[in-house]
Amino acid sequence: QKRLEKQSKLKQRIIVKKIKSVSAWGISVVALFGVFYWFVQTMEKNNANRPGEAVAVMGEEHIQAGQDHDPYNSNPPTSGPHAGPAPWGFSPTEIPEENVVHNLEHGGIWISYKNLDSESVALLEDIARRNSKSVIVSPREDNDANVAVASWGRLMKLDAVDEVRIKEFIQKNKNRSP
Repeated sequence: QKRLEKQSKLKQRIIVKKIKSVSAWGISVVALFGVFYWFVQTMEKNNANRPGEAVAVMGEEHIQAGQDHDPYNSNPPTSGPHAGPAPWGFSPTEIPEENVVHNLEHGGIWISYKNLDSESVALLEDIARRNSKSVIVSPREDNDANVAVASWGRLMKLDAVDEVRIKEFIQKNKNRSP
């Protein structure tokens, strides 16, 4: 009888250990899914609050400078085929799109402009200087707006330089790329 009691108690301890183990794993899995769900919801909310219009991403194909490729799906481009990177900062001359798109792929911001007075251009140059490792500013005659601010898959068009909106775009869209 004592032996039966010992065996019964041993079986009960084994069952309790198994229940505790399964419960711990179950709680861990539920917690993990909860954190994942929270993360996804937060990312979606952050994406919805990003300034600029969302533009479908065309991919990340690397090409040679000057190589033919499908046309970009936005003006200026926000993703797609691209060659080597362009230098960060302010450029007084136009930069090939294929080069700037490479910078966008690496989380950069491109501010392109046309038809601006010298004071507005100086303000953009100052923005480039203050964001020297993440922003390119250059003229671009093909723009369909006087100022276009682009990041990977995101585009904001302005009639004139709006420093507050541009700073917000940089802050919320910088480093949002593959």
